[in-house]
Amino acid sequence: MGCPDWPKCFGVWIPPTSADELPKGYEQDYLKERKEKVHKLANTLDNIGWAIKAKALRENSVSMEPHAFNVRKTYTEYINRLWGALTGIITLLAAVSSLQFIRKKSVITVLTGLGLLFVLFNAWLGSVVVDTDLLGGVVTLHFVLAFIAVAFFLLANTWNKKAEGNSSKTITVLIGAGLVLSVLQLITGTGVRELVDSASKVGSEISMANYMEILGVTFNIHRVLALVSGVVVVIAYLQNRSKTNRPFTSLLLLLMIGVLIVQALSGISNIRFGFPVMAQLIHVTLGSLTVVGFIYLMIFEIKSNRLHVN
Repeated sequence: MGCPDWPKCFGVWIPPTSADELPKGYEQDYLKERKEKVHKLANTLDNIGWAIKAKALRENSVSMEPHAFNVRKTYTEYINRLWGALTGIITLLAAVSSLQFIRKKSVITVLTGLGLLFVLFNAWLGSVVVDTDLLGGVVTLHFVLAFIAVAFFLLANTWNKKAEGNSSKTITVLIGAGLVLSVLQLITGTGVRELVDSASKVGSEISMANYMEILGVTFNIHRVLALVSGVVVVIAYLQNRSKTNRPFTSLLLLLMIGVLIVQALSGISNIRFGFPVMAQLIHVTLGSLTVVGFIYLMIFEIKSNRLHVN
C-alpha cells in the first residue's frame, strides 16, 4: 500500500521522497477513486456468484481510509512495479521470439503465450490488490498466479531439452508429492502473511506468546506441510542416489534440502522475533525457490519416464 493509486504512484511515474512533495488533497482524491473501483469490483464478484467475498470487500473499512505516506513502503512498492514492468517487457519479447517455432514446434509458442497471458493478468490483479487494500485471498491469488506463469515459461524453455537419464516411479511420485506439498505450503504461508497484515492493521503484536491466537490452524498446517516437504525431499534424494545415475538431479535435490533448512530457520526467526523484515524476505524467497525447483524437477521426471518407456 505504499502507492495508493495504480499504475502511477501518487499521480506521478517517479514517486516523491517526502510528504512535502505530495499533491494537495491526495488522500481524498485517491480515496474517492478507490471507493469507485471497490464498488465496481464488488458488483462483479456478486455477478459471478462470490457474494461472500463481495460482502467482505464492501465491509472492509480499512480500504475506505486514506493511507499515511511512508517513503520505505512507497519505494518498496515502486521497485516491485518496475520489476513487474521489466518482467512484462521480457515476457513479451519471449512471446514474440517464440513465433519462430509456430509451425514446427507450436507447443513452445503456445506455452510462452500462456506465460505472457498470466503475467498480464497478474499485473491487473496487482492493481486489485492495491484497490482492495490487501483483501484476504487476493494477495494469495496474486502470488500463486506468478508461479503458474513461471511454470509455463519453464515448460517452454525445457521442451526440447533431453532428460538426464532414467528415473523410477518412486522418485517421480515423491517429486510430484513434493510439488503439491510445496504449493500448498506456499498458499498457507501467504495465508499466514495475510493474518499478520490484518493483525498489524489493528496494532496487534505477533510473538511466541500469542502467535497461535492470531495465526491459528493456518500456521499449524503451514508448519506440518513444511516438515513433510522436507522429509519427501530427503527420501527423493536418497532414492535418486541409490537407484539412478543422475548426478545433476541429486545435486538439485541436495540444494533444495539446504534451502528448506534455511527456510525453516527463517520461519522460526519470524515467530521468535516478531516477523523482522529480513527474515520475512528470506523465508518467502526460499519458499518460492522451492516451488520453482519442484516444477523444474517434475518436468524432467516426466521426460525421464518417457525416456524409460522408449
